[in-house]
Amino acid sequence: MAFENNKPSIVNSSVDGMRDISARRAATISNMLETAKKHGLDDIFAREAIAKYGADNGKDLYNNMKDSSDFKEFASIFGTDHNKDIFEMEVVEKNDEVLAIDFHYCPYVTEWLKQGKTPEEIAKLCEITMEGDHAFAKQFNNLEFKLEGTIADGLPVCKLRFNKIN
Repeated sequence: MAFENNKPSIVNSSVDGMRDISARRAATISNMLETAKKHGLDDIFAREAIAKYGADNGKDLYNNMKDSSDFKEFASIFGTDHNKDIFEMEVVEKNDEVLAIDFHYCPYVTEWLKQGKTPEEIAKLCEITMEGDHAFAKQFNNLEFKLEGTIADGLPVCKLRFNKIN
């Protein structure tokens, strides 16, 4: 599996600094999991902690929306913060029923490669890290979240899809 498409196109000191913070998070996650494994522990603690982090972020957005049941409002807010540049997010579809975003760069994958992780390890680390995104989306009872593929799985982009539930 190759990750040759995971190259940033947005390069400036602000975005690079934010990506450095993301890379440190990625390193911390993989180092914690590696250490836990040495102590005979599985990865459930990391999955639960990352899910809680994602749920807390989802609750924050939910509570700050004017109408948390309004999918259009959600779609107009999600992916417009600093993460837009960090992950080079592209809105590929946005309407009253669907928000589809492709991520063209992942600083987590870049960091895990620097750490010498195998493609299989990177895919598993991504799966664990995405627990946060799944938990984030569960805070909204009017949408369904689907992860249709990731850079960590060798695809050129991560495909995040949000669909309105009627």
